[in-house]
Amino acid sequence: MRENQDCSICRRVSIWRGGRNPYFIHEFEHSIFIVGDHQFHRGYSLLLLKEHVRELHELEPSVQVALFQELMRAGRALVDAFNPWKMNYSCYGNLDPHIHWHLFPRYDTEPDHLNHPWLHASEFKEHLIDSEAARYLVERIKSNLVI
Repeated sequence: MRENQDCSICRRVSIWRGGRNPYFIHEFEHSIFIVGDHQFHRGYSLLLLKEHVRELHELEPSVQVALFQELMRAGRALVDAFNPWKMNYSCYGNLDPHIHWHLFPRYDTEPDHLNHPWLHASEFKEHLIDSEAARYLVERIKSNLVI
């Protein structure tokens, strides 16, 4: 399993491997599903590839397909848990060059719901959650995850 100690995503995966991540929802074959450390968008979560790979096209085609299916299962669990108006999926990797997705449930009650979810990124830090709140969200999402 490829890992890069300078990578923040690899560090998150390592914390999970050590059993120390209260934000952990589920382990898939190629990724782990975790609750985001902020909840500006209720239900915000991430899907992290378990190994350090920078670009989607670097994955074997069978892994690409399986990873997409894992992403869809994670998204479906969020929809079933929170009933959002829309789901936004974001995979850039510019800041953290390691394949991962941000999953943003969006609600039509948000004043900027027709805009991209990063619009209020400067405010995310004001919506950080502790491990107790994370565990509550983990259970809510897990109960809606089809295995």
